[in-house]
Amino acid sequence: MNGKKDKKSISKKKMAIIISLSVLAIIIATVLFGYQYFKSKIYVPPSDTNSISTEENKYKEVEGITNVLLIGSDGRTLDELSRSDSIMIATLDNNNKEVKLTSIQRDTLVDVPEYGEQKINAAFALGGAELLMETISDAFEIKLDKYVIVNFWGFESIIDAIGGIEIDIKDYEIENVNEYIGDSTETKSEPITKPGLQKLNGAQALSYSRIRSVGNGSYERSERQSRVLNEVAENLVKINPLKYPGIADKLSEHVKTNIEPLMALNYGYTIYKFPELKFEQLQIPQVELSSEENGYKDKGWVILIDKEQNAKVLNDFIFENKLPNAEDYDLIARENVFAKYRSDEKRYNSLYGIKPEEYLDTGKKLNDKDIQRTNTVDKAAEAETAKKEEARKIAEAEAARKEEARRAEEAATRKAAEDAAAKKAAEDAATRKAAEDAAAKKAAEEAAKPKPQ
Repeated sequence: MNGKKDKKSISKKKMAIIISLSVLAIIIATVLFGYQYFKSKIYVPPSDTNSISTEENKYKEVEGITNVLLIGSDGRTLDELSRSDSIMIATLDNNNKEVKLTSIQRDTLVDVPEYGEQKINAAFALGGAELLMETISDAFEIKLDKYVIVNFWGFESIIDAIGGIEIDIKDYEIENVNEYIGDSTETKSEPITKPGLQKLNGAQALSYSRIRSVGNGSYERSERQSRVLNEVAENLVKINPLKYPGIADKLSEHVKTNIEPLMALNYGYTIYKFPELKFEQLQIPQVELSSEENGYKDKGWVILIDKEQNAKVLNDFIFENKLPNAEDYDLIARENVFAKYRSDEKRYNSLYGIKPEEYLDTGKKLNDKDIQRTNTVDKAAEAETAKKEEARKIAEAEAARKEEARRAEEAATRKAAEDAAAKKAAEDAATRKAAEDAAAKKAAEEAAKPKPQ
């Protein structure tokens, strides 16, 4: 949304699927197999400890708006703690009758409670869904207490069950997709040999959704994952409903949630009641409010962000139904944030004797590139400030000109009114004088007449 945002109307049936394959599994599994099935296979009761920050009440809540954290895990099982491969916030907005999906880049650098600076996806590996919820809550000032975990390894069997999906493969993606097949999938598969629109099986589709070292890095990777999710949803709409039980059963093996069964059904019913469903997407961080993926301290490849402005974008999108506008961003504030990042990194490297080239071979080059990028932002900000100042002066001059014209017009109007009044007074005086002269003449004539004897 650099304002990246997609908005489209979709059928109720498709929307119930698109919101998340995981939520679909929850709803279908509960309906088809019953409450006890859901509890035994999908539902995870809340832990006794309150993992959400004790300051959670400071985060905004709006009645009618529900947020659910969707976590794509790259662990081979749901119980294996691994880094989250995909992080999204699904927002059910009953006030505006729409569903929103916010993707959070997994390499975003944040403070993880008790662990300090880490990539945001490390929170899931360090403390599971509850620590990830707390981390996101603290970083972006939004309360999260509901989650759904989806194990991506299960997507292979789901995609194979629906007969595969059609994806337009770019020529620069082929090599990377083939490298992932087998290494990060459950099964081996034939490699992709040509670009273009083609049907992918489960292993190929999963590999496609996970590549990240081509194109625009993590940002384009999120777009691939959304494309796969949408294609799966499209195919689920078209298949014979008699296949749903088997698919739901497969999904249930790869889904965990702390959403209570009846609440999951309530969410599904709420979506179903929406008159015309709108599906919106946001990406956090915003491109203009983040750095390129870059080596930082000893953290490896990370995305540095302006937390305050990104938090505002996220909260405005979810709670105020406001779309981001790059023209509203404070580039000077952004530069101050990144100047502090550079200062902190310099001090950190000096204190711990870290040489950038030792934790990232191209670290110095990338740091120089990022500094050059922020210097470009400096110049852009200065140019923007000068442009605004020039516009202000022009506006002031125009306002002064209009005020002068208004006063001249008022003076002319007053002069015309005064002239008209003077003319009328002169005409009235002349009329009175003529009347007086006529009366005097008549009186003289009367006086001159001979008097009767």
